[in-house]
Amino acid sequence: MGRWWINLRKLKDKVIRLSGADGDDSKIQTLKVHIPAGIDTGKSIRLRQKGAPGNRGQEPGDLLLNVTVRDKPGFERKGMDIYTTINIPYTTAVFGGEVSVQTFYGNVLCKIPEGTQSGTKIRLRGKGIVSMKDANVHGDLYVTVQIEVPRHISGEAKWKLKEYERACSGKSSRAAS
Repeated sequence: MGRWWINLRKLKDKVIRLSGADGDDSKIQTLKVHIPAGIDTGKSIRLRQKGAPGNRGQEPGDLLLNVTVRDKPGFERKGMDIYTTINIPYTTAVFGGEVSVQTFYGNVLCKIPEGTQSGTKIRLRGKGIVSMKDANVHGDLYVTVQIEVPRHISGEAKWKLKEYERACSGKSSRAAS
């Protein structure tokens, strides 16, 4: 039985071509297959009466397609939930703000609270995979925040960070000079 790769972003009817069970290309069939939104790897799609011909004039059997859903780089699926990681500037982590986060449904603004630490997980409700049973139910998107530490900074920025360090430790900038 063949494998059919499905792109989650483009779930819709797919046209597939099947050759005969014995590999005979003269018996190629073209079928339109409905791929239900939310389907996951390991599930099967049943095509009624599209399988091998029945014995002695009986109806053909069913054809089962085993589904394998491709991974999308930067995302991990667990059931109906999706996990991803975003990088934010140090200043956004300190002061808070909003960042654009890519979802399967387009970009959304994600609020970053003041004082966010690296490794913090933020849940975006309803931005995960749609349920196969109820199109109104969606999983969540979990965003793990990573703080970008600048590799190269100007002399002025370095001086201001040192001043910040002294302020946090209780020393005044005059006493340190």
